[in-house]
Formats: sequence, C-alpha cells, structure tokens
Amino acid sequence: MNNLFFRYVPGNSIIHRLDPRVKITGMLIASISIFISSSFREMAVAALVFFLLILISSISVRVILGAVRPMLMFLGIIFILQLFLTEGDPLFSLMGLDATYEGLALGALMSMRFLFLLMFASLLTATTAPSVMTTGIEKMLRPLPLKRLGISSFDLATMMFLSLHFVPLLYGSFSHLRDAQVSRGLDMTRNPFKAVYSLSVPMVRTAFTSAEEVAVAMESRCYQGVNRSSLNEPVMQKKDLAALLIFGIVMFLLV
Repeated sequence: MNNLFFRYVPGNSIIHRLDPRVKITGMLIASISIFISSSFREMAVAALVFFLLILISSISVRVILGAVRPMLMFLGIIFILQLFLTEGDPLFSLMGLDATYEGLALGALMSMRFLFLLMFASLLTATTAPSVMTTGIEKMLRPLPLKRLGISSFDLATMMFLSLHFVPLLYGSFSHLRDAQVSRGLDMTRNPFKAVYSLSVPMVRTAFTSAEEVAVAMESRCYQGVNRSSLNEPVMQKKDLAALLIFGIVMFLLV
C-alpha cells in the first residue's frame, strides 16, 4: 500500500490524456470549491463528482486509499480539536473538556474537506506523469515575471516536481525507519516523545542525504534551468478546454 502514496499510475483514460494544465487548474478549482463548501450536502455532491472521476479514470480505489491512509492521524487530530474547542451544546465530557454538537458537525466537515483535498490531489498525481506535470507547471508559470526575482519558470517547476517526487520517497523511508525502531524495542505509545526524537533525527538526515544525491545527479547531467525542452510537449485542444469548463461549472455549482 505504501508504494501507492501519491504515485503515477499509467493508463489511457480520458483523464490521463487531458492536458496537464487542465488537470492542475481543475485541482485548484476543486480546492477552492471544497473550502468554500459549508454543508454536508455540498460534501456529498463533491464525493459524487470525485467517484465519477474515479470511474472515468479507471484508477483503483486502492490507489486513493494509499494516499489517504498515512494522513488519517492528522485528520483525526483536526476532528478532535474541533470537537472539544468549539462552543455549543454539550455532548459529553472527557478529562474536563466538553465535546459539543456544533464541534461534532464542524469537526466532521473540516475533516471531510481535507480528506477530499487529499483524494483530488491523489487523482491528479495518479493520472499525470511526473515529466508531464513538470512541463505543465512550467508552461503555466512562464508568463509570470519570475526573472525579476532571480528565478526561472523552469527552476520553479523543477522544485515543485522534486517536492512531489520526495513525498512518497520520504514516506517510504519513514515506514522503514519506524519498523526498524519498533523491532529494536521502541514503544511508540508509551514513549511518544522518545519516538518522535528517534524518528525525526534520522528522517532529517535521510532527507538531506537524498536531496544532496539528487543535486549531484542533476549537476553531473549538466542541468540548466533555462531554455529546457521536453519530450512531452502538451498541446491545449478544444476537448481540454471543454473538460475544464464543464468541471469548473459543476464544482462552482456546489457552493
């Protein structure tokens, strides 16, 4: 399951063949619509749209679950904080803190928002090859006056791609490190602070080591962040614009 964490899944569906700029813009539209949504009815419609996209893309639900599963703890924390810190009619008490009906509703709504954001992001990465995603981001950033800031659109797109590339790698390293520490007798439930220290220090070292290896590999290949060409040059077609228009209308009808 871990190797499915925000990974690309090759395919030939309509969504796979869409221009990457359309899918990235669609992701931004979905994010705005989801954060503006304020009722469970709107969340239900968002879920319906998402599962329709899953059917069209032929992406397995297992891929989506692989991206969501590592984040369940953070979603649980968001829910608990909203449950106990929102004022309203008391539901029950725990350790001197009152859970409220309003907190229950708000916590569920906030958790669902982040859950859908993760699922839409997972669908984007699962249906877009990394090289195509980088080219799409670069083309979207090209009109911006980034040179005045001392950076090119190629550099910024490469940094975004590397960030996406490192997420599954770092999570895989974290899983291996956690299993190794547990096998050495680390009890993460009894000693949470020791567990955080035991995991965070090697993780930081692993992250710096991986970043240095990537930098050396790029430098050895004479990487230059200007005037780079791409093997897969996306071309915006009418069907891409039609798909983006339909998706935008559907998502903004939610709010």
